[in-house]
Amino acid sequence: MVTAAVVTSLVMGGCARPDPRVQAAETFRSTVFDLIAQDENQTKRLNSLKLGMSDQAVLDAAGAPSVRESRVTDSGGSGETWIYSGQLSTLGTLTFENGKLVQIQTY
Repeated sequence: MVTAAVVTSLVMGGCARPDPRVQAAETFRSTVFDLIAQDENQTKRLNSLKLGMSDQAVLDAAGAPSVRESRVTDSGGSGETWIYSGQLSTLGTLTFENGKLVQIQTY
């Protein structure tokens, strides 16, 4: 005759250790959702920007870009393109002329 303790031990022992594949899938799912949330938060910051903002105001509002490319404009002024890369894709590109935001592209 099998005692209740033995049955409980067998049942709980079988359920106490989840399948490692299930654990890996749950960890992967959680990581992906965290990355998506980070990208969504950065996109919200980019969408809050207004044309005419100074480069410093943009830095304060959206943080540092992933890439900064400097150039000289057709009129001889300074220009920059800032690219914001997220965890999963490029989130936006900002164009500055003479230190002022003149174009916003979000993806």
